[in-house]
Amino acid sequence: MEPPSSLDPPEEVVELPPRTSSFPSSFIYNLPPRGSHDVHNDNNYHADNNDDYLDEFELEGLVMTSNACSHSPSVFSSVGSGSGAGGRSRIRTRAQNTYTHLLRHCSPVMALCSLAWNPHNRSTSAIALLFIAFLCMAILTKNDVMAWHRSIFSHTSHKKSTKLDPFSNLTTEQRQSLLKTIYGTYTFYDGSAEDRPSTPYMTEANAGNAYLDLPSEKFPLESWQADAVYANHFLDASEKLVKRAMQAIFATYHGHGLSDVHVVVSQQQQQADVSEDGGEEEGKVEYSMEDADERSSRRSKMFHLEEIDLHKVTSIEELEAVAPSWDKKGGWTTERSFDGLKRRLIHAMMTNSNFTVVITGSWQSMGYGGNHAWQSMAGVFETLLKGLFEKLGVSLVVRAIGLPPLTGLSLEEEMELAKGARSTFIHALGFSSIYGSDVDMIVWDDYSSKEDGTSSHALDEFGAQLFDFFARQALLSGTTHLPFIWGGDFTVLRNLHEHADADIGQLGNALLGVPETSSRKVAYDLPWAAQYLNCSKDMQSTCEDEVHLFESRCWVEQPEFVPPTPQLDHIPILPSAIGWRMHQLKGYTLVYILLQATLDSLFEWSDITISQGFPLADEYWHMGKYIENVQDKIRSLDESSAPHCFQLEEKINLPKRLCTHKMKGRTEFTPRADPSETNVRSIIDSSQEISKMTHLLLDGNEVENPIRTIPKGEVDALEIFDLRGKRRLLPGLLMERNVTRVNGVEVDYIDGHLNAQYRRRSVAITPGDGWQVLNGLGDDCDGSLSSTISCGRLPSSTCLLEDHQGSRGGIWGNETTEWLVLHGIDTENGYVALNLEVGDRNKTRQDLLNSLPDSFVIEYAVDGTITSLDKSFFEKSKQPVPGMTLVNVFNDETIKEAKDVIVAVRLKGCVDSTSCRIAVTHVYWS
Repeated sequence: MEPPSSLDPPEEVVELPPRTSSFPSSFIYNLPPRGSHDVHNDNNYHADNNDDYLDEFELEGLVMTSNACSHSPSVFSSVGSGSGAGGRSRIRTRAQNTYTHLLRHCSPVMALCSLAWNPHNRSTSAIALLFIAFLCMAILTKNDVMAWHRSIFSHTSHKKSTKLDPFSNLTTEQRQSLLKTIYGTYTFYDGSAEDRPSTPYMTEANAGNAYLDLPSEKFPLESWQADAVYANHFLDASEKLVKRAMQAIFATYHGHGLSDVHVVVSQQQQQADVSEDGGEEEGKVEYSMEDADERSSRRSKMFHLEEIDLHKVTSIEELEAVAPSWDKKGGWTTERSFDGLKRRLIHAMMTNSNFTVVITGSWQSMGYGGNHAWQSMAGVFETLLKGLFEKLGVSLVVRAIGLPPLTGLSLEEEMELAKGARSTFIHALGFSSIYGSDVDMIVWDDYSSKEDGTSSHALDEFGAQLFDFFARQALLSGTTHLPFIWGGDFTVLRNLHEHADADIGQLGNALLGVPETSSRKVAYDLPWAAQYLNCSKDMQSTCEDEVHLFESRCWVEQPEFVPPTPQLDHIPILPSAIGWRMHQLKGYTLVYILLQATLDSLFEWSDITISQGFPLADEYWHMGKYIENVQDKIRSLDESSAPHCFQLEEKINLPKRLCTHKMKGRTEFTPRADPSETNVRSIIDSSQEISKMTHLLLDGNEVENPIRTIPKGEVDALEIFDLRGKRRLLPGLLMERNVTRVNGVEVDYIDGHLNAQYRRRSVAITPGDGWQVLNGLGDDCDGSLSSTISCGRLPSSTCLLEDHQGSRGGIWGNETTEWLVLHGIDTENGYVALNLEVGDRNKTRQDLLNSLPDSFVIEYAVDGTITSLDKSFFEKSKQPVPGMTLVNVFNDETIKEAKDVIVAVRLKGCVDSTSCRIAVTHVYWS
């Protein structure tokens, strides 16, 4: 088993220009300078009685002043009144640098301009000369005057801060050195790597179980887990790394806490001229810093995670009384649950395995409707944490599994969907396959939407029932993993915690810890990430302006490639969409909470091994019995102790036994776990050919989106994490893939229509021809940011850099395509269901039903037994949630052992209507 990888020395960080907004602006704010100094000219000059005459001595003096002063440090011997020699030297050096630049570059310009003076306009020319001098100082001086210069002479307005970079006077090396001094560096390495066991020992066979719960006596003496020197150094370095990361997150919203950052040069350097290339003198960096304890206290309050005793707190009202405003801090959990999260993290570190996080919710919570995928909560979380976990020997897997907004909904359906818990149900019916069976932590964010873009944590009765089903399936889904559940209905979470020992909690967004934006000028002074986020009442309308909520860019011109479809300027913004600032804050909060759990687990690991030695004792990290206990109790839950899920049978005809048994599934929707193995095509009869419309990726170089660069002078958390070398940029290489042809016509997943030949077939269950995969994004979309380069960049796309992976694909057919035959459905609890889509998805359900002829019939067959559903079935049936047509095709609760079922489906009775087509989007079974 390989030990956690060591970290090479950090790469040099190259300063990048500030990002510019892709949004047009109708206003420009000319803000007053921050900290700029008045410039006084105390030089006296000689003038004779003829005031309009410039004699040769005056001209010579103007030209020669630069050389005289720039080589005479004594000119500044009395400048400054700082306390102590260090203070005087510092101010004197800064003044000398400013004056030297000014005189060296500006004096000759002023002297030459004077040659063009008209003797009769001496006064006017003098004013002009003074103005030129002032301009030169503003442009060339590298101190606070630059802030004034930028505010006056900037002709572009954007929502990013243009305030002065606190490190502007430092070289790249000095800046890096200062950050390392403040935050520290990760320098851990394995000095005995060559002695580690070459034969894998952390295996299922060696452990004797699938959980990789290796008994302590089976660890080789040379393994890193048993090496006290290695393990102690690893724990110490990891604790420092995690602490630094937590500080970085706070600094993103509160700055580094530095002021008066400057360079103090030696006396010898003061006397020397600046280098010929105009570079800065090297010297010692000095600064003032906020009190560390005070910053730590504010950080703890901002991300405070309340530990709740659910024996005493029995309702959401009591929760609000015990932990007021928890939703605007770090959130809440229980002591036992947090211990369970720490156990999972230690297990992942001890086994050097994956730690899988699934983030799911409504389209708003997933970042659709105006944001790039990397701007979403899930994208921010993965970007920040993946590299840090690699240093801990853990591979962080993040799946952001959510769907884009539905089209063709009525107003009533839109309102229903916005109530919460509806969006995740369509995948929950096949949880272990679609979300995955290897999940260690789930973030559920399908709360009801509000007009202000925030979320309420209360769900209605039906929403609570749907969430209970989701949570149970999550807990039953894994054979070797058990997810910690963040989010959901309070009562349901409490029931699962108290009656099934589930680890649960609800996340906040830390908004109370963000500095308030009370005016535009205050916003300008705030760190970039905090601007227009936590707003006073007077600023609410301003903060809700799209120019402050959203920023995106669909394409960056490439000299070697032009997209086949014209690109939009930015991602279209949809009503009720949440802007990138709140997504980033939620992502940072999630990272912070997981880092807190990681830090606590490292502390615990260290404390235990001080007295008990290495490797860490089994009882503190093994997961097998822990998982079995929770799953056994979930399967034993009854209606009296946890009623919500069982009420779905009456509500939407979902059998009660599904609340206590794991479900599997297949879908053509994306994203999904293990996408090449979890599509519907994987269970289609091998003799049946399906036209798979492979998507076309565009061939070109890596496309760097300029808005992904942190503005110069602002805190870049990744830089402090020390995970990236130059900039926060994910791979963006566009490649080309093959495109299939149907009847000689190129089609992609979004475009394309059924074109199979019309023909009649017998009623025998034989596979038909002409079924096609449409509207999907392929088999590379697993919800991770790394898969965006191979997922869904279609030639028809108008925003190639959006990178969201959500699609509602299906296997489409009509009357001519006959039977679609599905194999490999290994039901253990006698349940199989299909999710079907009928006709034009841009029509409302009622309009669609009105367009279908009375002869419309869908037939399905289970093991050769055919059932027909006519138009009246769809008219009478109620969708479980908007966008779903769930058909229970097999429901036999008497089955007590595994049985393979063959299911087939076809459409009859309407060959001429364009609405007469169906799609199988999901297959569910248990």
